[in-house]
Formats: sequence, structure tokens, C-alpha cells
Amino acid sequence: MMKIRKDLCPWILEALMALHGSAKIAKIKEYIWNRHGPELQASGNLYFTWHDDVYWAATQLRAQGVLKKASATSKNVWALVR
Repeated sequence: MMKIRKDLCPWILEALMALHGSAKIAKIKEYIWNRHGPELQASGNLYFTWHDDVYWAATQLRAQGVLKKASATSKNVWALVR
């Protein structure tokens, strides 16, 4: 099944849970690629845009109160609200 950018939201959460609730964005992207690379490759345009779309997904998670606001974390770090 082809993935779309909203499918990145649960993958970010999966990555953060595996990385103890907080991680640098590059580490989160690495986690997503290592576990979902084939799905991304099979998803048409998302394969070419997911590195940017992951920021959109993080914004959605912040709006839902799942991720901490950017001002509440170090630069280039995403963290779960505990």
C-alpha cells in the first residue's frame, strides 16, 4: 500500500518511543529509513519528499499535543510530551 505524508506521524512516534522519548531529527529520520525504507521507496512522490514531509508531520503532532513545542527542546531535537 502506498504511503502518504500523514503516515509519517506514527513512524515519528515509533522512532521516538524506540529512542527513549527524545532524539535529534537526523536520528529519527535514520530510524524511519532503516525500518520503513522499502515502504517509502514504493510510495511514489513521498520517496522524494519524505525528508521535508517529516517536518509537516511533526507540526501535526505538535498541534495534537503529542510532541513538545520547538521552543521547549534543544535545536534539532524532537521530544514526546510526557
